[in-house]
Amino acid sequence: MVVRALGAGLLLITAAAFIAEYFVSTEKMNELTLYTIKEEYTRAKYEPDNGIYLGAYVLQDITINYSMARFNELTGKKHASFFRYLGYGKPFPVEWVAKVKSVGAVPHIALEPNDGLDEVKDDEYLRTFAREARKSGVPIFLRYASEMNGDWTQYSGKPELYIQKWRLVHRIMEEEAPNVIMVWTVFTFPESTIESFYPGDEYVDWVGVNIYNVVYHNDSIENKADYEDPLKLLNYVYNTYSYKKPIQISEYGATHYASTDGKYYIDFAKEKITRFYKNLPEKYPRVKSVYYFDVNNLVNAPPGRKINDYSVTNDPQILNTYASLVKNENYLTDVVPEKPGTAEEVLSYRGCSSRKLGKTYVDLEFYRNYLNLNVEVSDRKARVSDGAKTAWYRITSRWIPKGYQNAYRKISGLPLEDVVRDFKYRLEYNPEGNSLFIHK
Repeated sequence: MVVRALGAGLLLITAAAFIAEYFVSTEKMNELTLYTIKEEYTRAKYEPDNGIYLGAYVLQDITINYSMARFNELTGKKHASFFRYLGYGKPFPVEWVAKVKSVGAVPHIALEPNDGLDEVKDDEYLRTFAREARKSGVPIFLRYASEMNGDWTQYSGKPELYIQKWRLVHRIMEEEAPNVIMVWTVFTFPESTIESFYPGDEYVDWVGVNIYNVVYHNDSIENKADYEDPLKLLNYVYNTYSYKKPIQISEYGATHYASTDGKYYIDFAKEKITRFYKNLPEKYPRVKSVYYFDVNNLVNAPPGRKINDYSVTNDPQILNTYASLVKNENYLTDVVPEKPGTAEEVLSYRGCSSRKLGKTYVDLEFYRNYLNLNVEVSDRKARVSDGAKTAWYRITSRWIPKGYQNAYRKISGLPLEDVVRDFKYRLEYNPEGNSLFIHK
């Protein structure tokens, strides 16, 4: 069944071999990575061809006196970017940007309209902010009005107004500050509201997501979250947007102390951080930047949120874990110069496959967005075409865990083995990485 060995552990296999030998367990299906190639991908602003910009938030880390240079020293690696929060209406942080530049990094500003969206206008404040950003002379990631998909921000709940204001900010930055990279960032859940806030491809440079691993949600001993997998928390946003936009992990943190029960969770933090940073470079090639949230919220958070310690600098085991992981050469220490144009790009797709009656079913969106097939649905059947050939398949639906709060995701899938056979794709399987490369 194996046609030939391809090196680096890759095997060129037939659809029959795919069914019979490799994907027989649910666990393996959950970890399956599907790779494809996009031949003419248009790069986003300051997007690296390969690798992940290494970033962090340290402005509340009292252990290192809020020092970016000290964070680089303790972790053993220069970071390419650092971020800070800024309330909308506050002036552009000229002094802080200068400090970021002094350690050879670029700024990432989370600009938050905390008094609501009505304050966001085409006025002197926003124009001046943009002009100061341009004068900085470096790329600036501008994460405007993030986590809007939840119900905890002053700009949640109004997707039409949100999109209108986002496009306004994008237009002004485009006119006044072409060095600004607009990052549209959501929280990992709820998923159901995410797409209603998307401003549109032409108005978004990068797509971001904030992900946290905690032992308990909402400071509730009954609401355990220790089972949550950071990769599963990434999958929805990654699969939905990464075929067309670079992905930024705008914030990631794993707690090692929870005030909810007053216990330390050192091994928990090490396990989650390792799971995340070890797998991003290979399994998520469209993740192009990641920021660790280096904060002890027990000290720095406002009342009601002093629950978790995410810092990596106040525990030697966690610091060593993080430092060893970011040594990987795929974690980049510098932001690359602007490189417009098109290039060949590796895409990947994770966590939306299932097995039934000896076949592997992958969600319809994979075929549309990652294989560029035309898929039309009618009465539980799908008409699939590549422009030259047409085939019909019965849709099989399954519910799979989202990986948080006992939530499930409905997969409406087509049989991958049949589609591969009918449209003459090749499959290259890497048993060691449990990955499948699909190409013509």
